[in-house]
Amino acid sequence: MTPRNLFNIILKILGVFFIKDILVSIPQIFVVISLIGKPDAMPEIVWTLVASIAVLLVEAFFCYILVFKTEWVIKVLKLERGFDQETIPINMHRSTILSISIIVIGGYLVANEIPNFCRQLYSYLQEKRMTYGQTNPKIEYTIVAGFKILVGGLLIAEQRRLVNLIERQRKK
Repeated sequence: MTPRNLFNIILKILGVFFIKDILVSIPQIFVVISLIGKPDAMPEIVWTLVASIAVLLVEAFFCYILVFKTEWVIKVLKLERGFDQETIPINMHRSTILSISIIVIGGYLVANEIPNFCRQLYSYLQEKRMTYGQTNPKIEYTIVAGFKILVGGLLIAEQRRLVNLIERQRKK
């Protein structure tokens, strides 16, 4: 494996990590949108919504560049210069490394969010039980944590399709 190929794989893995962040931040935008009906906090809600969408667009741009334009990034940053060896002795195919990294990212997301989901669900149920239906406790955080678990599970389950998409784009 050449240094160029190694950096190509590393940048694509970083791009997949950005995809995870993008998918996780989408439900948070919907939580902010659900608060729009409150007129007393409208400036803060609009500011938060604009900032969240701006961050999402920047992350999407970086994700696109890292996943689909890695050759350009390697050339611009001159990452392949300064290596004594022309080849690095790694005997794994690029798609295998990408598959492993997607599984690790998805597993990390699931493992990180299961405790959060349980804590949010417990808080929601406890608040619901203590108020005897007089108020509506917020379930949005529980839904966001559940969505993160779903995204992690989908990354693990659909890693082959993601790798094929990345590889197909590389071959063009």
